[in-house]
Amino acid sequence: MNILMATADHLMIDRRILQEARTLIAAGHQVTLLAGFECPVRESYHLDGIRVERFVYDWNDSRFRAIAGRIRLQPGTVLHSQAWKLFRAWARLLAPLNSYEQFIFERMLEYQVDIIHAHDYPMLAPALKLAGVRRVPIVYDAHELYYAQVQLRPAVRRIYKRREANLITHCDAVITVNPFIADLMARRYRIATPSVILNASPIRPLSCKRLIRSRFGLSDDAHVVIYQGWISPNRGIERLVEAAANFPEDTFLVIIGYGDFEATLKQVVETRGLCRKVLFYGGVPSDELHEITCDADLGVIPYYGIDENNYYCSPNKLFEFCVAALPFICNDLPFLRSVVERFGNGCVADLNSAEAIARKINALFGDPVALAELRQGAMVARDSLNWSVEEKKLLAIYDCLPGTVN
Repeated sequence: MNILMATADHLMIDRRILQEARTLIAAGHQVTLLAGFECPVRESYHLDGIRVERFVYDWNDSRFRAIAGRIRLQPGTVLHSQAWKLFRAWARLLAPLNSYEQFIFERMLEYQVDIIHAHDYPMLAPALKLAGVRRVPIVYDAHELYYAQVQLRPAVRRIYKRREANLITHCDAVITVNPFIADLMARRYRIATPSVILNASPIRPLSCKRLIRSRFGLSDDAHVVIYQGWISPNRGIERLVEAAANFPEDTFLVIIGYGDFEATLKQVVETRGLCRKVLFYGGVPSDELHEITCDADLGVIPYYGIDENNYYCSPNKLFEFCVAALPFICNDLPFLRSVVERFGNGCVADLNSAEAIARKINALFGDPVALAELRQGAMVARDSLNWSVEEKKLLAIYDCLPGTVN
């Protein structure tokens, strides 16, 4: 089968997407991944057998060009500018596809496709149109409750939610990232409960390399706490940084990842005199992250319930901690609590202030028995929460799509 995947990711492609593509290729399918439509340059390359295509959005709309050509509107004239504004308003508010989605749809049309796999809400409308034109099944892979993002204006959230509710009913299969979000989608959209494929990492041998310690000159008996992933506001990372002011001499916070908010955190570190306690590793490719994670003693997921996505989160870092057999601490959020209660690989705690974070971390490192029990739980979680388990679910979903051969 020729599978066409599409994602809006124009910076770094989500590990989940690449793992799904690799699994489908290993099962004998061909996968083309359209990864980003607002990239700085047009790119085409192969990655682990995946054909990856990246695009530059032209900030135009072929539908308007056709209309302007028919009625002979001259670019640069006042009439052309006014007509373009009216068209954009129509496309944004009334058309089945807005201008950005129309651009995506036209790029999708350039490829052979037997199945289309749309990653997240921005891809859903153009993918459904392509599925209708080509008469092929569509898989919708919702990585989050897209409309619930706190940075979106309330009116935009309502539009996205209403539109997703309508579009999702036309999909042949719906996947999401944990059972809590699946249940919410089923109730709110009145659909069958979506299938759950966790954001699990591939299982790899545990590494004995001391990559963090050697990079920063830390001793083998130092206590290393890590945050890894996207560095952005509203994730509680600043509280974690401030907590380091109350760490003992042998405890260090290492932040692995990148994002614009890193500059703000570095300013906090400098202002608070924490340069020796808070260490910035920088961003690393996902394939290199495992060996670094294995050198830590404790992971932190500082998210709090600022919106439904954070409240019901099941972030990549959780599963990266799992395959590295790394204990973690987190706020009391539903999916994270369910993992801790099942495996005993972490602690639910109050992480809503710097002082509370420091107290919990210091207490764990001061109790070797409790920390050893968490490490045992982490070894158990490693065997269950990994991609070898989750990829079987993906293949089963594909086997049940209309028109596929089992």
